[in-house]
Amino acid sequence: MPVETAVTTVQDKFSTVRQELNSVMIERSEEIDFTLTALIAQEHALLVGPPGVGKSMLLDAITDWCDGRRFSILVNKFTSPEEMFGPVSLSGLKEDRYQRITTGKLPEADFAFVDEVFKGSSAILNSMLKILNERQFDNGSAGMQKVPLKLCLGASNEWPGEGDQGKELNALFDRFLLRKSVKPIAGTDGRRRLLWGGDHKPKLSGKLLPAELQQANAEANALPWSDAAKANLETVLQELSAEGIRPGDRRQYKAVRIAQAYAWLLGADEVESDHLDILSHVLWDDPIEQPAKASQIISKVSNPLHFVINGFMVEAHNIKGDLKDPKNLAAASAALAKLEEIQTKLKSIKSDSQKMKDSRRDVSRMIRDIRVAAMPPSKANEEDE
Repeated sequence: MPVETAVTTVQDKFSTVRQELNSVMIERSEEIDFTLTALIAQEHALLVGPPGVGKSMLLDAITDWCDGRRFSILVNKFTSPEEMFGPVSLSGLKEDRYQRITTGKLPEADFAFVDEVFKGSSAILNSMLKILNERQFDNGSAGMQKVPLKLCLGASNEWPGEGDQGKELNALFDRFLLRKSVKPIAGTDGRRRLLWGGDHKPKLSGKLLPAELQQANAEANALPWSDAAKANLETVLQELSAEGIRPGDRRQYKAVRIAQAYAWLLGADEVESDHLDILSHVLWDDPIEQPAKASQIISKVSNPLHFVINGFMVEAHNIKGDLKDPKNLAAASAALAKLEEIQTKLKSIKSDSQKMKDSRRDVSRMIRDIRVAAMPPSKANEEDE
């Protein structure tokens, strides 16, 4: 009797890689979903955060997983156009033609990782605009060259505008449809995993073939929207506008595809309201003032439960942060009382979502951390997790 073998779908491949990344990368589940969504939608993505928070490791792992020509570069103010786009053809110059030899450079890449993307010269930044938006490269005498780029992943230590170039970078910044900040590991368990958990470099199984990426993109784009999700997206855009957050028409139009890609990544049959959460990385322009407000509005409209949970967690983190000296028993007792009240409220909410489980766990650990810091070790060890 023949043995039946399981059929691995493209969606299964993405699910497996998502699990593999989450198993080794610490406190990076949002960044993993963010980057895989960008890959499925074939839209460019940007991660911004201080050095050493795993931006490059995540982006390298995903582009290595994809089968195709890959280009990677660390940009600085001395980076020349030749390093990014290829050297000028000397034989061409002898024939009075000006064009670059683009072999192995960005104009011929399927996937690109550009670290410190905003540090380049104007010559580099201006050429990148057309590559990222129109997938074309102006190669002088050779004319417009089609660029096969599926995904450009950018990384930066700071948002544009925080340094000297400011408004000059706005156009390039807008070419990254998804933008997200990355923070250092904050949790106690996460820090223990970092210090004592061994190698954290992702080892992904298999390769994602070009045809499979195209299939993922096509399936995601065909995903239907529920009526509630459609109505809630319109409500989100209205409420964002009322707060002075008015993303451009192109960004609003492409947000539809991003939500579909995210829903497909999570294995959904249609886009539901809670899939709009991913748009907190899309529907804003000013990186300094708008992301937090946009996230709050989108969460409130698309997933009221998560909005409530987020409110409790912000309050919990503030309580713990305000406790400067856990050895001050009066202050520690007051903080514990407030955290235990939040813990009770979280337990009273009927939900088994992963976000709820994580939040309950985090509050429990905050309570334990304060008790351990305030009590003698012998008594602290008796406390429950």
